[in-house]
Parts: sequence; structure tokens; C-alpha cells
Amino acid sequence: MLNIGLITSNHYPQMGGLEYCTHFLAEHLNSIEDVNAAVACSTLRDVPAAFKYNYPCYRAKSFSVLTPWLFKKNRERMIKTESVNMLHGQMLHGGGLDAMALSKKFNIPFVAQSHGSDVQVIPEINYGALMEPEKKEQIKRVIKNADKLIAVSSINKQCMIELGAHPENVEVIHNGVDIDGINSVPFTDLRPQLGLKPEDFVIITVGRNKPVKRMELLFTALQLLKDYKSIKCICVGPKQNLEKLAKKYDVENQVVFTGTIPENFSYDINPPYPKLVNAYRASNVYVSTSYVESFGNAASEAIACGIPIVVGKKHGVRDIINEGETGWVMPKETSTSLAELILGLYEQRVALKENEASIKASVSHLTWQNVANKTVDVYKSIL
Repeated sequence: MLNIGLITSNHYPQMGGLEYCTHFLAEHLNSIEDVNAAVACSTLRDVPAAFKYNYPCYRAKSFSVLTPWLFKKNRERMIKTESVNMLHGQMLHGGGLDAMALSKKFNIPFVAQSHGSDVQVIPEINYGALMEPEKKEQIKRVIKNADKLIAVSSINKQCMIELGAHPENVEVIHNGVDIDGINSVPFTDLRPQLGLKPEDFVIITVGRNKPVKRMELLFTALQLLKDYKSIKCICVGPKQNLEKLAKKYDVENQVVFTGTIPENFSYDINPPYPKLVNAYRASNVYVSTSYVESFGNAASEAIACGIPIVVGKKHGVRDIINEGETGWVMPKETSTSLAELILGLYEQRVALKENEASIKASVSHLTWQNVANKTVDVYKSIL
């Protein structure tokens, strides 16, 4: 019997890529015969105490200066209660570091998984844990001591190798997509609600306006396309900063701001979110201008909804696209180059629409069940 202890900090239903990944992985690990999985996480103050998980979830208590000690005891309680015989730490300097310490104390093998910001760095915007010397040393120690390492993309793997990982010790397992959930969402035409015309060529981008997202690159490209009145952009994410940025670049008339989806989040709403799925369906192409993305869950979800993607050279989701069919990589990450690429896709918009079924099919293998099965294979390889 495999008894897995997943170690993380923040956890579902808090909204974020890492949180969803841990949640879906735990769910699907528990559907495999002779495998049990539990999660140990932080306090989750804003999540109701009665929130139900369909797997054991150990939420730490918090009390002033005792909080770190309580976090530690919470993880140890999970190990003892669930008879954990395999640890899986999420984020190298977070759950990975904790899993390493617990591995040593309880003599349990551990897997550490990188999700991006722990091994990717952008000095010009001070992005990445590696910018902090203490965290950099912690990450290197975890890489050195882990029985196995998991990367979510080949780019992610290369970053770990550069930090000292042996290539044969790193397995690439892409994040999953809730294919069945997306396909079960009823179609709703959002274009009329968003003030978009049937003939408009619509770009969609998803995320907060953080420096790493480099939204100014997209908006300056849109500025160069102002003469093409039917090229529009849906921006999903908190409105305030995005609206200010759009005004700065004089593209307010080209951009539709949906705000965060779901707009009124409550903890009984499960992903995939119908409005977000239909926002993808209302679009012609997904664009991410981030400096880096370890994988990019929004991009893979867009493909699963039947639209191609445009991403940068340091985006791990490149692993799963067929260049020129299901996605494009920006040849030069400049506003001029991006505008030219968008214009080229605009000119072949009819063909893109005709390829919807094949675009969807290209990620049909990225189910969370397949991810769980591959992860179990990693566990078994070190037992």
C-alpha cells in the first residue's frame, strides 16, 4: 500500500495554479488501487473550517509565535495518522524543504516537485526564489537530497539541472487539465454580454497584472493594431490595475475587462468555472506575454476549449503544442513582433476556427488521472 503525504503551504480552495494542482493530484491518487493520499497544509484562515475535502486534509493551527511549531506538528500528525510511507513536497523551497526534513526524521523517501518560481529567475524584475541567497541554498539542498524530482515541463527540468540535479533523477510530468469538466460546461455565447461582435477577432489573456506577466508587451502590441477595429482583447483578472495600464497605452476601446472569474467566489464553486470556459470559447486565440511560465494552466485549458495559444520562449507549455497548428511561440518578444504574429493569425481566422476539434484533441491525454498514474510510477521507482 502506498500512503502518500503531500506537503504544501497554501491549498485549495484558495485560487492558484499550485493549489489546484495539489488538489486534483490528491483526488486522483486516491482513485488508484492500493494508493492513499493525504495533504498537510497551512492554516487557510479564509477557508471555512467545515469545508469538505474528499481526501484527508490536515490544516495547521495558528497561534502567535507558536505558529511554526504548530505547522511542524501538523505535518507530523499526518505522517503518523495516515502511516505515510512516501512524502511529496510541492515547491522546492516550501513543501520540498519540509519534506526533506521529515524524510530524515522519519526515514521516509521523498519526492520534490518544482512548479516554476522556485527555479526560474528574472533579475530585471527581481522575480524568483533564487534571488534570495538563503532560499537558493535551500533549493540546492532539496535538489541534492530528493530521492526523485518532478518537473512540470522540460524548461522546468533544465532549470533544476543547472542547479545541480542529475538529469536521470528528474521526471517531467505536465500539469493536468480537467478535460471532462471543461467538456461538460454548457455553451453560452458570451460575445453579446461582453460587447463583442460575431465577426470580431478576439484575443484572450488570463492573470493578474504582476510584473512577471508583462502585460505592457500585449498592450503595446494592441496599440500597433489600432487600425484593425475588429481585433479585440478579453482580459480576465482584477480590473483596476489592468484598466489603468490600458489607459496608459490608449487601448481601452480594444480591451474588454471581465474582472476575476468567478466574480463572486464562494467555496462551494468548483473549477472549471463555466464563465471562464465560455470566455475561452468566445475567443480566437489565447496570448500570454509572461517573461516565464513553468507550464501555464490557463494556456492548456484554452487549448482544451479549442483555441490555439501564443506564448513566449520560456513557457513550459511549449512542450505540448504543435507549432503552427495548436500554438505559436513569439519569435521575438517585442511589441512589433507580437503585433505581426497576431495580425497573421487574424488573417487565417477562418482556418483556426475549422481546427477547433483537432486543437482540443491535442491535449486529450493531459487528464489528471494520467498525471496521477505517472506520479505513482515515480513513487514506485524509489521504493
